[in-house]
Amino acid sequence: MRVPEGDVMPLIPPALNRPIAVVTDLLRHLPYGPRLITSGFVWLLANRTPPRPRPFTLAGDYTSWISLTDRSFTGRHLPVASDGQQLPSEAEVLELFRRPPGKETPSVDTSVLFLLFAQWFTDSFLRTDSTDVRKNTSTQEIDFCQIYGLSEQKTRLLRSMAGGRLTSQQIDGQEFPPFLFERSPSGTYTVKPEFTGLHDEDWLLDVLLAGVSDRQKDLFFAVGLEHGNSTAGSTALDVLFLREHNRIAGLLAKEYELGRERPAWDRRMSVAELDERLFQTTRLIMVVLLLKLVVEEYIRHIAPHDPPLTVVPGMAANKPWNRSSWIAVEFNLLYRWHMLVPDQVTTDEGPVDSRTFLRDNNELVIDRGLEWLLAQCSRSRAARIGLFNTPAFLTDRRTPEHPAVEERSIALMRSARLQSYNAYRRRFGMPAARDFADLTSDVAVQQRLTELYGDIDHLEWYVGIFAEDHPEDQMMGDLLTAMVGYDAFTQALTNPVLAPQVFTEDTFTRAGLTVIRTTRSLQQILARNAADPAAAYCRFTYEP
Repeated sequence: MRVPEGDVMPLIPPALNRPIAVVTDLLRHLPYGPRLITSGFVWLLANRTPPRPRPFTLAGDYTSWISLTDRSFTGRHLPVASDGQQLPSEAEVLELFRRPPGKETPSVDTSVLFLLFAQWFTDSFLRTDSTDVRKNTSTQEIDFCQIYGLSEQKTRLLRSMAGGRLTSQQIDGQEFPPFLFERSPSGTYTVKPEFTGLHDEDWLLDVLLAGVSDRQKDLFFAVGLEHGNSTAGSTALDVLFLREHNRIAGLLAKEYELGRERPAWDRRMSVAELDERLFQTTRLIMVVLLLKLVVEEYIRHIAPHDPPLTVVPGMAANKPWNRSSWIAVEFNLLYRWHMLVPDQVTTDEGPVDSRTFLRDNNELVIDRGLEWLLAQCSRSRAARIGLFNTPAFLTDRRTPEHPAVEERSIALMRSARLQSYNAYRRRFGMPAARDFADLTSDVAVQQRLTELYGDIDHLEWYVGIFAEDHPEDQMMGDLLTAMVGYDAFTQALTNPVLAPQVFTEDTFTRAGLTVIRTTRSLQQILARNAADPAAAYCRFTYEP
């Protein structure tokens, strides 16, 4: 049942923290313990606010047929804020995020791999339309568009059309996506003919890759999303899951050849029909694997007390929040965890500037391999979520005409005219903060927020969620945790592949269900697709 309007409570009342931790430790060792714990966390978070459909979107200031049906417009949890409130300038808000030189605040137990996975994962559905910020280019689903593309037409460009596989190439005996560009004798780059239409070619070359070296263009992979090569982490994860797709397709093909999938699969299929069946079945298996990683490793790391969460097919059936996914602008913004980026990445060869190490570095992925790169990121500590901790290269403009990443986030927050921090606390069933001391124990932050906003009720939501105090063993404050959990659970667990009538052997095959059941971690997927399985080390939790 939903927390009634007007009743307020913290995400986890302080008095219950210890009992919940004790119960969690006891249940995690029981056969059905993870299911019970998952049910408890889902109930706590998925019922914090009324379920979709939401009456409002960025289509307008009031409810309309467009706001209820046109999912190209980004949704919103609350109506627009009333006019007339005096707010600090966007430049002053930006200063609240900027990390002073040499003043990085490290996280306690979050690895750089976590932040890379977060970016790679959310880039697939938090997709603001560059021509109209009210809109998005998202499919609204967790659908692995990172490797399959955003439409069936784009998917077919990425397929080999044989054996259910994605197209790939071999480099030094290892499998990678094909390169996207070809270079003419005069040095001009164009998209290879077989990938025409995959992405906007002019935007890629003139905007995304403006000023990058020819070497980076030579090594730019053809993957599902235009930003798929934006960091070494995104590239590594795309490579890893392309390999896993092709591995599973090969496994299913072998089962078919041996006749183990009869009578569900017709033995009289043509080569083209078999390719289609293998591809579509493998894709569904891959989506379930991604959902498992997201819930059982990724959300688990975010949640208090490190609960042993598990994906339970059918959990969303008959629940009031079992509605079609529709990304809200608040969800888009609350995921701007730029402050997780540390100044340096620690490698076994010494510290390396994070921007140099992470950005546009396909050469590193190819030369050093997936297991080396992901191990370095797993053993390197991320920074901590909070104000005054976003690195300079994400707050400072590269050129006067190109706003920095954090600038664009603040501009989107302002254009959406979001209500106050306290308004969202009330919406998610929490007590409103009475003053800035309720928000944070940092006196300097209290003073600066008082200077800019005057009253806690005027504090902007996007600033407030990152100013919240949180214990060292938690990644973020209560409101941010609640909003992440609400959207994460209600959009992951409502995925159509988890519906009871879909999650069957007829859909996934017996071999596919075995893959799903026995896959428990990202490290496991890496080990079975690595040149050196013994070197596979993948952790969202940083361990000194």
